[in-house]
Amino acid sequence: MAANQDKVLVTGGQGFLGAWIVKQLIEAGAHPIIFDLRQSDDILRQVLSEEQFAGLERHYGDIADPEQFKTLVLASKPSAIIHLAGLQIPTCKVNPVLGAQVNVIGTLNVFEAVRLLAAETGQSPIRIAYASSAAVLGPKADYTNPPVPDDFYHKPATIYGVFKLANEGSARLYWQDHKIPSVGLRPLTCFGVGREIGLTSAPTKAIKATIVGQPYVCSVTGTTGFSYVKDVARAFIGAAFSTSDGAPVFNIRGEVTSAEEFIDYVRQILPAAEKLITIDGREVPIMADVDETGLQTMLASVPAPYGLTGAFPTPLPDAIRETAEHFQRLQAENRLHVRDLE
Repeated sequence: MAANQDKVLVTGGQGFLGAWIVKQLIEAGAHPIIFDLRQSDDILRQVLSEEQFAGLERHYGDIADPEQFKTLVLASKPSAIIHLAGLQIPTCKVNPVLGAQVNVIGTLNVFEAVRLLAAETGQSPIRIAYASSAAVLGPKADYTNPPVPDDFYHKPATIYGVFKLANEGSARLYWQDHKIPSVGLRPLTCFGVGREIGLTSAPTKAIKATIVGQPYVCSVTGTTGFSYVKDVARAFIGAAFSTSDGAPVFNIRGEVTSAEEFIDYVRQILPAAEKLITIDGREVPIMADVDETGLQTMLASVPAPYGLTGAFPTPLPDAIRETAEHFQRLQAENRLHVRDLE
C-alpha cells in the first residue's frame, strides 16, 4: 500500500453494496479495509476482478462488540469510515432486540471508535458515511406535498426504519457533542449484480432469471425509487470524502418509476424476458417521491478522485443493460449461481 493512499474502513464490506463500494475505492486508488462478521466471498467474487479480490484486507468481528471494532480503528487509523453493517427488515421484525444490538448499538460503536481515535491522535475526527434507509419514511399516504425534503418529520412503518431514524439522531448529537462529521444516505430499491435478498431484490432477480432462461415472478409492483448499485456506491464514497460540516442526511431518489416499467425495459433489452418474466406482488410500502437536491449538491463539491464523473443517476435502461451484460459474463465463466432464484 502506498504511503499516501487513503485507507477507508468499510463495515459490511462483503455485502451487495459493500462489494461495489470496495471495487470503486480500489479503482479510485484508495485502500479499503473490510470489517464483517465472518468470511463470505460470494458477492465479492461476482463484483471484483481476481486481482482486486486477491489484494483485499479483511477483518472479522461483531459490530455490536465495541472492543473488537475499537481495536481495529485504533490500529488501522483510517481516513474515513463507510458504515453499512446491519440487519435487514425481516430479521429486525422477528428479533428486534438483536436488530437493535446490531443496527443501533453497532452504529454507536462506530461513532465511539472515531471519538476515541481523535482523542488518541489529537487530530480532528474522521468522517463517517453511514447507511440510513428510505425505510425511515412512511407510506405514500403519509405525505401530501411531494417531493419530500431531507429534513421532513417521518413516522417509519417498521422497527428497522425506527432503528435507522435513531441512528440519524445519534449522528446529529455526535456532531453536536464531539464534532464528528458524518453523512447519512437513504437508498430505497437498489439493483445490480449481487442483490440477492429482500423484497426489492426482485427486479435484479428478474434480469438474472432471464439470462439463465428461467421463469420468474417479480414480487414487486407499483412505483418505487430505483437506484443502480454503482450510483449508490458512488454516493457513499463521495459522502465519505465530502468536506461539509455537521451530520446531514440525504435522500437518494434514483429513478422513480413503476416495477412494470422496469420490467418493460428488461424485455426491450432481453427479449426472452417477454415469456419468462411476470409480475405478481405488492408495492414497496415506502414513499419514493423524495427531493435529491441536497445529495446532488454535496456530491458536486467532492474533489477528485472521489467526486462524480458521468451521469448521476445512470439512465435506467443503461443500468439494466450493464447489469444484464455483467450477469452474461458471469454465466460465460460458469460463475453465475441461481440459489437466490429458488
